[in-house]
Amino acid sequence: MLEKRRFIVFFVIVLMSVITFSVAAGMSSEDAAAESAASTTGHGKYLVGQGIIIPPESVYVDSYIASVDYRYPIPEEGIGLTLYSGHRQLSNRGQSELIQVGIQGGKMNFDDLPPLNVAFVIDKSGSMGDQDKMGWVKESFYIFIENIRDNDFVSLIVFNNDAKVIYPSTRMDSREKRLRFKEAVRNITPGGGTDLREGLDIGYSQVLANYRSEYTNRVLFLTDGVGRSKGILDIAATYREMGINVSTIGLGSNFDLKLMNDLARAGGGSSRFVADREEMEKIFGSELDRAFVPVARNLEMRLELLGGVELVETWGYNHTISGKEVTYYLPTLHHGDYETILTRINIPENERRGTQELIRFTLNALDIQGNPLKTESRVLESEFVDDPMPVTGYSDAMILRSGTTLDYAESLIMIGELYYSCQAEIAETNELRDELWRSRGEGNLDEGSYTALTNPYIEELERSVNAKMKRALDLTVSTKKSIENARLRLDNEGFNDELDVLEQYIRIIGSDLEMEETKVNDFVRDREIRPTVTARLFTDHAANLFREMTLDLRTRSDGVVAVSGFTMQSGKTPQLVNMLNEMATVEFGRIDTLTLVERNKLDQVLVEQQLQLTGLVDTSTAIRVGEILAARYIVTGSVIEMTETVVIFGRVINVESGEVESVAQVIVPKDREVVGLLGS
Repeated sequence: MLEKRRFIVFFVIVLMSVITFSVAAGMSSEDAAAESAASTTGHGKYLVGQGIIIPPESVYVDSYIASVDYRYPIPEEGIGLTLYSGHRQLSNRGQSELIQVGIQGGKMNFDDLPPLNVAFVIDKSGSMGDQDKMGWVKESFYIFIENIRDNDFVSLIVFNNDAKVIYPSTRMDSREKRLRFKEAVRNITPGGGTDLREGLDIGYSQVLANYRSEYTNRVLFLTDGVGRSKGILDIAATYREMGINVSTIGLGSNFDLKLMNDLARAGGGSSRFVADREEMEKIFGSELDRAFVPVARNLEMRLELLGGVELVETWGYNHTISGKEVTYYLPTLHHGDYETILTRINIPENERRGTQELIRFTLNALDIQGNPLKTESRVLESEFVDDPMPVTGYSDAMILRSGTTLDYAESLIMIGELYYSCQAEIAETNELRDELWRSRGEGNLDEGSYTALTNPYIEELERSVNAKMKRALDLTVSTKKSIENARLRLDNEGFNDELDVLEQYIRIIGSDLEMEETKVNDFVRDREIRPTVTARLFTDHAANLFREMTLDLRTRSDGVVAVSGFTMQSGKTPQLVNMLNEMATVEFGRIDTLTLVERNKLDQVLVEQQLQLTGLVDTSTAIRVGEILAARYIVTGSVIEMTETVVIFGRVINVESGEVESVAQVIVPKDREVVGLLGS
């Protein structure tokens, strides 16, 4: 039954959404990608905490993708480039696939980086006093000045209606100078309006005062709002040609994200949005180099689709599509920074078998002196098999993180569209009830009588709304299950905020559908995922699983692999587990480049370390055991019995890097064969 108050709540939702997200309206996907993790998820968490479904127009997929640090391999110098695909084996009967490109700036010790010549331009308008934003700035600068080096130049400019230098460009080579800088920061008091143009002008002049070509010459522009800005993009472009860049940091809900992104691009810098004190302190502390120090400029990238591969969609930065090629452009890559491109491709039904090329990715860039960097080109291959959907879900650990994040963001959009699409019908329902109420005498009806007013058309509207709400609930539950599954396979790491949001969604939508609390709780607790392919023998499922886990290892250099085997959380070892362990030993033992650790050696280490096999499900424990065995890889697995299915996933852990590389999974229906294997 739909109550009139639902329509009133809808207007509150819309009003809050307009206030909270008005600055984001009209942003391109590239603009949105500049938001930090805190800003990407923080607004959404706030709304959901107020019982509000996030409006679909406020979910920027690129932002969610860009907010995750995927911990790409750090190159020894220059730029690192790594390609990932969701699966190591693909069906030649046709399927979609997710491709990830990881771009990683080189990283040195901060003391070894080029010296800095930086001007801080700080908005001190009255709004900076709200939510103690100025307090965040001051605390962050106290951290910064302790990290700065003796040969670095620093200046400090504040602006509101006008701009003023409160600490001129100075080499920070004494304790006395650092204390004077702290005192200048301490005395900043918010008040007045906002003149962005004058603050930027004076910031550039302070950098010019001690300009040196061997230095990183940078203006860092902090603001929480909008103001006079005419001509600042032209100014930034001019100084960029002179070797002085500008980076921007935005605070608060009124921050003009598009303008600051445009300013950073024109000025050859980066743009960040800061939602809280912790994020601010991180930028000025452990991530200082990511804000200031470029490692490459003018990154021009090209993705070529090979064979019959078709482009579905791509996320990340300015890009253009021409036939089978996608070109991307990134103005600056900072020291130690990372960038991500995700591409969804479609592989039509084909006759392929064996190893085939999917894409080629090429990157060209200039170093900070303007010299061409070595061209990077990578080809991504996959193994084609004549089998529909060999495994369930993403099996590469990197893609499992990014793909789950992508699926979550896209699901938020679809859920929001379903939820808000029925508001016109709710409004019409209330208008019709109002007419019936007035015709029968308003003063003689209580709320229960009001909601009982109906006719066939009102009932049709209510059925339509309830159907949409139920579809939104079903999508929420299935998305939550998928994320819980991914989190389990990644050693219970990450996705806490996403799961909190989806649980709140279930409760919000369940309440709108007037469900009993016990039923809502059942949806919250439901974790069972249905298998993609049901008509398949258990041994075929297992064969696909091990082929997926071993394909990539067959191309690696020599090393030692330890197979700990599969376990159940209950500690039981039914015939199903024994079969998996025997197959694991055989399949990994067949890899010519790897030497298999003898089982008795593994058992001896477990005894010495007072460990059970189930303990090796924990990644850090498995790595410790792998190190003792001098193994390069350690293979673990889990069998999880659900009501109607059995989830089996295996992990290949790189002991040297500490990373989980493979998280291949199959979901097997509990048919008569499987039930027998579990019971024995």
